Amino acid sequence: MVIHHIKKFFESQKKRMSEKKKEEDKLESFRETEEMRKAEEIKREADRLAQLKQYTTAIEEYNKALELYPYKGNEQDMFKNAAEFLFKCNYNIAACFSYLDSFDNAIGHFDRALQVEMADDENKVRALMGKGNTFYRKKLFVEGRYKAGAYRISMDTEYEISDKKVEEYKEEDRKKNFIKMAHECFTQAAELDKSHIDAWYNKGHMEMLMSKIKDAVQSFDSVISINKNYENKEAISLFDEIKKEKGISIKTSEIMDRSEGAEPSFKTKTGHLVKTRAEMEIANFLFNNNLLFQYNTVATWADKDDFRASFYIPKLDLYIDNHPYDYLKEYQKIMKTKIKQYEKHKKKHIYITSEDEKNIEDSIKLKMKPYIML
Repeated sequence: MVIHHIKKFFESQKKRMSEKKKEEDKLESFRETEEMRKAEEIKREADRLAQLKQYTTAIEEYNKALELYPYKGNEQDMFKNAAEFLFKCNYNIAACFSYLDSFDNAIGHFDRALQVEMADDENKVRALMGKGNTFYRKKLFVEGRYKAGAYRISMDTEYEISDKKVEEYKEEDRKKNFIKMAHECFTQAAELDKSHIDAWYNKGHMEMLMSKIKDAVQSFDSVISINKNYENKEAISLFDEIKKEKGISIKTSEIMDRSEGAEPSFKTKTGHLVKTRAEMEIANFLFNNNLLFQYNTVATWADKDDFRASFYIPKLDLYIDNHPYDYLKEYQKIMKTKIKQYEKHKKKHIYITSEDEKNIEDSIKLKMKPYIML
């Protein structure tokens, strides 16, 4: 009888403990649900502030949401919604810092977003693209070429970057190479999503800047195979050349704008940066034949103050121009006006056309024959 009462007592205790555990679990679940709900509300407010360009305040709210959220990194126990929440908060913080031109903070939070292992590939690609863009913008800042474009978000910022920080960036760039780091991000993004056209374009752009022309051609080929009408946002002459070779038409207005404002990006054997692949080949030909030259030199004898020749060879007193868009009527007018200037002032002059580019060395030799035998 005593044993029976003891057994019953323990069973009763076990039942009460079980019921208590259930109540505690319910309470914990409710607490987590409440915390999650509040964290989501704070995040929505942060999203609204970010939309209103209140980036500093938005960052503070996103951090509050992250602090309150009950799941903070237990990847094995994390369900998809939690992973999505953590990714978006960190990604949005990074985007806000990016808008504020706070490069290091932006890169740090893109990394935090990428550390959410359960984030899907689409989200990881977004973070890699953001991180790569930030490295490139940091490089432009170091070079004093921080401009509007595919990688730049133009806006006012309360963040001031000191001269000391600029020097730190320059030293960091020398050691790590921001262009290379941006390229790594875009490459990973393209590997994760082979149809991501911006990843391929940005990858090709970085390869151009790294003088990896063959790799750039392959990347731009991928862009064009996905969408032959993709906008050449960075006015990259190689991209236009590949489209031309494939027989894809380009808007005349776009070409004209690029011919005027293209940034030099092809590196020659002499270390010059030139605007087009043809100019690079001309420069390398002159170097190989021991002909010193000046690039993009101002002709002070011309009627216009800013009349420039692609190349000038002092030894021969000879000017060389490259006219890659001679097949366009609008460009032909510019070309003829330029040629008339040389004729008017009795200057020795040759030029390379789009047709000449098919066999450029032979074309240069033939056109230089009246002035020198090569």
